[in-house]
Amino acid sequence: MNGVITSRSRLVLCRLLLLFVALSTGCLATGQVSAMDLVGYNYTDEHVEAFTVNGYPGPNIYPHGGGGGHVCCISVPREWKPGMTVTVKWTDDRNANPVPWKTRVVEVPAYTPEDIGIFAVHFFPGNEIKVLVTMKYAGHPDYPYPSPNAGRGQR
Repeated sequence: MNGVITSRSRLVLCRLLLLFVALSTGCLATGQVSAMDLVGYNYTDEHVEAFTVNGYPGPNIYPHGGGGGHVCCISVPREWKPGMTVTVKWTDDRNANPVPWKTRVVEVPAYTPEDIGIFAVHFFPGNEIKVLVTMKYAGHPDYPYPSPNAGRGQR
């Protein structure tokens, strides 16, 4: 019976699907998780060809650029908890074989439910990574980091 789905197998698959739907909608209904766009800012002279945050893919980012490309979606807890971290992986050469991924575990700074809008990843020289849950964009007067192209004759 290779390749044939029996009625018992269908029943098990249907039950698993229903359980998954019930659990996922239960989390969303209680407000435990929020989804938001993922955006990147590059403060280096290297192209960020690809990056991920906890496996969620982000856009590629030109040197001293970013903010314009958003990718949906990344999930974060609705309420921040001390010690929260994410794993950021990135490469400047996704055509290499194997791809030379760099990895950093980064602490997520405190945020409130009102801050949930975008999940921003900042790539600084020396492979330093900072993340931020925010409703603001680089260039806003209250944004904690300058625009990546500030001082380069671009705005």
